[in-house]
Amino acid sequence: MRAFIIIIVILLGFPYNIQGQKKDKIKGNKEVISISKEIKEPFEKIEISDDITVELQRGFKNSYVLTTDQNLIEEVAVDVENEVLKIYTKSKITKSKKLNLIITLESINSLIVNDNSFVKNSKNLEIDYLNIVLNNSSKIDLDLDIAEKIEIYLNDNAGGKLILNAEQILINMKNRSDLKAKLKKCKNLEISLENSAGIKLDGDVDKSLYNVKGSSNLDAKKLKTRSAFLHSKNRSDIFVNASKSIVIEAEGRSKIFVYGNPDIDLKGLTDKSRIIKK
Repeated sequence: MRAFIIIIVILLGFPYNIQGQKKDKIKGNKEVISISKEIKEPFEKIEISDDITVELQRGFKNSYVLTTDQNLIEEVAVDVENEVLKIYTKSKITKSKKLNLIITLESINSLIVNDNSFVKNSKNLEIDYLNIVLNNSSKIDLDLDIAEKIEIYLNDNAGGKLILNAEQILINMKNRSDLKAKLKKCKNLEISLENSAGIKLDGDVDKSLYNVKGSSNLDAKKLKTRSAFLHSKNRSDIFVNASKSIVIEAEGRSKIFVYGNPDIDLKGLTDKSRIIKK
């Protein structure tokens, strides 16, 4: 009997818990103001949600400047939890005259962007190592100088633009994500595309590894690579550039356009894939 009562209480309370998770709606009053605060708790990871535009810049002290409608100031949370700087809205902001957040940070090694949020920087950021995750139509426009390695993961219509200088670059893209990247200097590049992802590359790389699946688009004809490896299970055209050598394993129906007149080592070519030297 006691167990039965407990189950009934849980079932009755369940709808209220779900409803409690929904955010109230609020509209900005069009009176734009700015506030600035120091962030005293340490963090090296940032997580951004709820359709917020954030600008990142380096500095000697962690702080932020929030510019938005006066009645929305308290609705934007900038809190450190377990050494993660979490940026989100307490209510669902349906309309605002302006909503912009500038974060000044001492260092960062992880950036997670969700829910149509947008992250940018106006000046080049110098960082030792960085992991970036973009979800749910979020966007970035960043200029980064990475001393060691950067890992970038894009999902579910996420995308943007990057200017990168790094020893090692890993980019993993899925589910209609889209990216344009200029690589100023890179020793090792690894690209993985799946489920209609698309990337356009420009710049200079020593070694490149491409893994392309499922109607994804790889346009690397302007990326000057000395040696490359391409594994393709794809139905779209692929454009690659290599000056010395390229190894190709291809399945599906792709047309693979090869630029740079490299030596081609064909490990496999099945179905209706074709290689076209340009």
